[in-house]
Amino acid sequence: MIRFLATTLALALLLPATAGIATAKPGEGETIGTWSFATDRPVKAVLVGGSVAEFPGGFAEQLQGACGKVEIVNIAKARLGAAAIKNRFDMQVLQNPNLAKGWGGAGERWTLVMGGLNSVGNPEQTNLDVLGIYRAAHGAGLKVVGLTLGPWGDESDKRWAGFAGIRRQNNTRKACEFVMGRLSPAEALGKKAAGQGAWQPGDLPDVSVDLYDSDLRDRAAEPRPEGPLAARIDGDPDVRTTLEDVPADRRAAERARILSQACQIPRWYLRKDLRSFDHIHPNKDGHRIIAARICAKAPASWGCDCALLSPTAKR
Repeated sequence: MIRFLATTLALALLLPATAGIATAKPGEGETIGTWSFATDRPVKAVLVGGSVAEFPGGFAEQLQGACGKVEIVNIAKARLGAAAIKNRFDMQVLQNPNLAKGWGGAGERWTLVMGGLNSVGNPEQTNLDVLGIYRAAHGAGLKVVGLTLGPWGDESDKRWAGFAGIRRQNNTRKACEFVMGRLSPAEALGKKAAGQGAWQPGDLPDVSVDLYDSDLRDRAAEPRPEGPLAARIDGDPDVRTTLEDVPADRRAAERARILSQACQIPRWYLRKDLRSFDHIHPNKDGHRIIAARICAKAPASWGCDCALLSPTAKR
């Protein structure tokens, strides 16, 4: 019981701002890192992100257990939005004097970037900040693994009620599609693209991993009943605003698409059997799925045996 309470308290401290706790501001409480790598593994990697990435015994630890040639140092920190993650990467990695002297004779150097849920309410700014991490990492000679946000949300969360959840899902999708390289600069960044018409070398990850549309999501969930939503659709202010910008001859089709999206939202939540203490943070089985997803795309130089991450592998 004591161990259970201690674990629950530790996990609760990871609860992100999306659940009502304010994010840390960029630079707030951040110091220059003095850590260094500790093993003779030839490939070195750093994980930056928020609370999901920081999760105790999470995917970084599991991935390192399956990939014998890579050492992964996890410097993720709970409650950080994308701007704060960017600042932490700068302070803990780029300005770290121990790393400036070398990465322990490393050959390949990587950073795994996961985060932005705490700031995804502004997806264009979130994407711009994540883009800044990618550019800075590539500028320092690192390769990048970009991890999308995972599925999140629940019918008990009022922020996802009715058609309000569409906005949250659209914001989440925009952040994920950027990481996967499926958007143009204008689509990913809006006005913040500042006229950039195409992505330049170093703007996107070397390896992109889609966690949002993965086995983490509850594909078998029961859709929301269409009837109650159909009765409310024309009176919903968000829907009304959206439809005002649609040409009249396409308005009926767009209305049907919005209704369908609202009904299907539960199938984009984190699976209930993979939740830890809320609908945002996966449990260890969920982290195994994340690790396996990364492992499947990891370069041969990492020396991975992805079978070690299968559900039936002995631990």
